[in-house]
Amino acid sequence: MANIPTYHVLALSGGGYRGLYTATVLAELETVLGRPISSHFDLICGTSAGGMLALGLAAEIPAHELKALFENEGSRIFGRRSIPRRLLGRWLTAKHDSVGLREVLTERFQGSTIGELKHRVLIPAVNYSTGRGQFFKTPHHPTFELDHRMKIVDVALATTAAPVYFPLARNDRGVFADGGLVGNAPGLFGLHEVKIFLAPPKQEVLIRVLAIGTMTIGATVRGDARLDRGFGIWREKLFDLLISAQESSVNYMLRQSLGNDYYQINDEVTPAQSKDVEDLDRVSVGATNTLRDRGKHAAQKALGDPLFKPFRTHQAVAPIFYHGPNKNSSEAVC
Repeated sequence: MANIPTYHVLALSGGGYRGLYTATVLAELETVLGRPISSHFDLICGTSAGGMLALGLAAEIPAHELKALFENEGSRIFGRRSIPRRLLGRWLTAKHDSVGLREVLTERFQGSTIGELKHRVLIPAVNYSTGRGQFFKTPHHPTFELDHRMKIVDVALATTAAPVYFPLARNDRGVFADGGLVGNAPGLFGLHEVKIFLAPPKQEVLIRVLAIGTMTIGATVRGDARLDRGFGIWREKLFDLLISAQESSVNYMLRQSLGNDYYQINDEVTPAQSKDVEDLDRVSVGATNTLRDRGKHAAQKALGDPLFKPFRTHQAVAPIFYHGPNKNSSEAVC
């Protein structure tokens, strides 16, 4: 096995403010591992809040600083509209505007572009201008010629534009909606990316995927619930159900495909804690404490698990980039 090319994928799920759980796990792991966690992975995938974290890790921002973004700026990211506007326009406008989110992202990333990232990324979004999924990537393949010019802020806004929660995001590539609509748990996309674009053709390779969730609650219906429901009843719960069902399906398929080469860090919320974290945009003392406490415990549990050991020891090879400011290959486009 030592001579087989090995690729490690880090897959970070979306989940709004529950991304604090993910960020806490990353910060705890990075502290113990003693070097940027991005150096352990050949590809970092992230959707929505996980996309923000993936972009930060690929820029080698310390994980504890990314965790602090949620802790210190959560209220600004999920800033509510004014009360009159919220009451009058709740059926016509998103629950939150994106002003605070854009400000936080701009303060952190400034005008940096995807091409300036130090590690490979894949960030899912939905291009509402074309009606198709779109995956923003670093230029780690000769044919990836456009995304490297995009600002990190614009990519982050595109993947986090959750329907009902935030407005759609417009940039020079189109109008975008949250990546959770196409793949809230991006591990399958990461597996495909390695097989098609990174691994040597027709050669046996070993691919491992580490997925970190957001304490996603399985969206369910009460036994006496009304079954005939329009948007006035569904509202944001429709998106919650979508990402919950996706996450469980992807988890099942990756376990079937990779066996012990797939490792998931995630927690099932207890009944007592469910009220703290049931909403993607709930920023409160209870939510913060629950997400941090469970994240720390989850990291500790993973570090002591023999199945996690390969992720501790793997050292990713420096990536090859074919375009942009970090270009280090002269290979022509095929």
